[in-house]
Amino acid sequence: MYIYNNNCVACHSIGVLNAPKLQNAADWSPRLEKGFDAVWQNAIDGLGAMPLKGACVDCSDDELKAAIEYMIEGI
Repeated sequence: MYIYNNNCVACHSIGVLNAPKLQNAADWSPRLEKGFDAVWQNAIDGLGAMPLKGACVDCSDDELKAAIEYMIEGI
């Protein structure tokens, strides 16, 4: 996934500042209890230490959605 590899990996691969790690059910499940759209909106707006659009200001909302789908794939 291009967006993940170029923008998300730095934090989401190792859980920087409590970022949910790639395909880690324990990290993602509590967030997904609020629904996928809430998680997606948090990615768009930024939340906590995560900046607006995860600092990928050139990413479209759909690209962010695809990156999240990749990060939760298989959980």
